[in-house]
Amino acid sequence: MKTFNIIYGITAAFVCLTAAFSMSSCSKDVPIGDPVTINAGYDLPQTGASDEDNARIMDIYEKWSSYVLYDVDSTDVYWEQIAGTASSGGVVYRFVEGDPQYVGDMLDYLDDIWWHYFSDEFLQSGGIPFRVYLVEEYYYYRDWGSSGVSPNYYMDYYMVDDNAIIISGMSQVASYDEDTKRTKKRALVSELFQSWISQGLLGTPEEFYTISDYTNEPDVEIVYDSETMTSAFPPEDIEELRTRGFIPKYANPYSPYNELLTYSGQWTSGYFDPSSNDFDYYISQIFNATDETVAEFLKYDAVATKWNIILDYYKDNYDIDLRFIATE
Repeated sequence: MKTFNIIYGITAAFVCLTAAFSMSSCSKDVPIGDPVTINAGYDLPQTGASDEDNARIMDIYEKWSSYVLYDVDSTDVYWEQIAGTASSGGVVYRFVEGDPQYVGDMLDYLDDIWWHYFSDEFLQSGGIPFRVYLVEEYYYYRDWGSSGVSPNYYMDYYMVDDNAIIISGMSQVASYDEDTKRTKKRALVSELFQSWISQGLLGTPEEFYTISDYTNEPDVEIVYDSETMTSAFPPEDIEELRTRGFIPKYANPYSPYNELLTYSGQWTSGYFDPSSNDFDYYISQIFNATDETVAEFLKYDAVATKWNIILDYYKDNYDIDLRFIATE
């Protein structure tokens, strides 16, 4: 198997057309010529996988205009090690190429945790990036120059940009149990969801921001217990936050610092405009919270209203059932 170094970025094929026309030659009487065909830079099917798997990849391209690639080399992306120093560790991204015999397993896996939840129309419009790279391993480490390098940090996926994603685990995905697949699904779709919003592929419900008061600071405070060396909101403060429609960003285990507060140190906390991340906190809980946790949240009218605004918005406008994706 081949191993490559990665720098952030994807090779793009650009066509530069230089016209040697005078100003007068731009009149409507001058023929422009035939349209120029821009080569996307990839030939499908690639070689190595079975005919059946290659046929599935061709079907994906024809339905969704996406290139699923398992033969990944320097013609597809820029590969370059980013050198670091003892004071500034350079980040080096690397992957190990997968064995094509596992392409079918990877296609099954991605359909199971991603593609089958979305319509062909949505996937074709950008719900699947233009390039999907299938690899065995994807990881990074920090290069501290003469001080050495860090351990490898392995990743299930990496969003190179809005148009490309690297997915790892080719020889492993077939052995994942349902809990493992669900965990990896939540992480992947959560990341994709934010990308779709940033691209404008998905909108956000304006009604969501009309429920809670973002102007008046809640009368709550994190209390530090020196005996147990733990920090927490008193129960009455949690009650106020929930009554006003605020829930924490998902974390396991729960931390009081994931509520709609930020802190500058162990002993102090500060309030900031929660409208900037309130929606993101709800999305994190929708994708990750257990049914029992959700039931506790939904006991509060404001939380239930905001929660259902989000679910209804994506179901009604995009036929996307966020909570079903999270829990199936």
